[in-house]
Amino acid sequence: MALHLLEDWCKGMNINPRNCILVTGVPEAFDEGAIEPILRVSTEYLSKCKMRGRMFVREEGAFAVLCELPSAVEPLQVPSTIAVEDGEWTVITTGSQPSPVPASDVAFLKKMSAFLGKEGKTLADMPGLLGLDPGVPQRESAPSPDEWVKALGQALEKVMPPHPESSPYRKLRLFSGGPTPIPGEEAFEPWLEHTTEMLQEWAVPDAEKRRRLVECLRGPALDVIRTLKLSNPGVKVKDCLEALDHAFGRTEGSDDVYCKFLNARQQKGEKVSAYIQRLEKLLQRAIMRGAVAVGQMDRTRLAQIVRGIQYQNPILLHLRLRERQDNPPSYSQLIKEVREEEERQAAGEVWETGGGHCCFNMP
Repeated sequence: MALHLLEDWCKGMNINPRNCILVTGVPEAFDEGAIEPILRVSTEYLSKCKMRGRMFVREEGAFAVLCELPSAVEPLQVPSTIAVEDGEWTVITTGSQPSPVPASDVAFLKKMSAFLGKEGKTLADMPGLLGLDPGVPQRESAPSPDEWVKALGQALEKVMPPHPESSPYRKLRLFSGGPTPIPGEEAFEPWLEHTTEMLQEWAVPDAEKRRRLVECLRGPALDVIRTLKLSNPGVKVKDCLEALDHAFGRTEGSDDVYCKFLNARQQKGEKVSAYIQRLEKLLQRAIMRGAVAVGQMDRTRLAQIVRGIQYQNPILLHLRLRERQDNPPSYSQLIKEVREEEERQAAGEVWETGGGHCCFNMP
């Protein structure tokens, strides 16, 4: 009945029912001027709603209130009830379902709707996300439950990132920073190096990385992050690692760290891949100290490799590293190319040593 009242009322006022909500159960003695402010502060989604009128419903012994929003209502963004001092009001939308929906399903759909909202999408964008032709007229009949499940699954595959638990995940090593190391704890520098590398590899949101970082901390180290989160609950993982470095790392300035990076050269007998891996540790410290911007990481790395590799090294020439400084590869791509080139050169040396022949021992 309430849904029919919403539709009929909107038709009588010549407004779109999809842009409106109906609030029922408002007591007769309730101040009319206080209704709209209460709705606006009940949830951010209703902050711009405008009351268009109220009507006494004899069967309920209470008023029903019609409110309009600036755009089409997302049913999953609207609370089904609004708590007030003398009880609660019921909220009806054109998307309200007459039969009760399991709480678990409602929670899931609300989460999905919230996610789509963060991505600048709504449930109305579902046809486009699914690759359907927008020119095809919408059918009048509601989709079946099986069709909805299939459609939601396809949409989520396209817009949602992989679930954190589906990504490669090894627990981080423990660190406390206390005067007495806990069992299994290692020194700060190796711990920081390992943790930074692991966090960079995980393709999960920053909030998930922060949660996993907190899991491995104990004692004073955990207190550092707790204090940081008090002032900034959404603090980035990079800032967390930087705060730990300031608290437990070497007391080096950004200039000192950057100078060590610039002075790093390939040593005699050292493979290029080993040099790059050693250089990467220095680069990470320079980034954490603010000496190198993250956006300049690949360019800075390659420039130092070109300077630091021994003159006329064949890898420098074969991979054309000098010519690629305007479009530098990532660390993972670079180390892959270098190791493959080292293997090719090693195989060529073996071939030359054997005189270009394959020798077989005949019985």
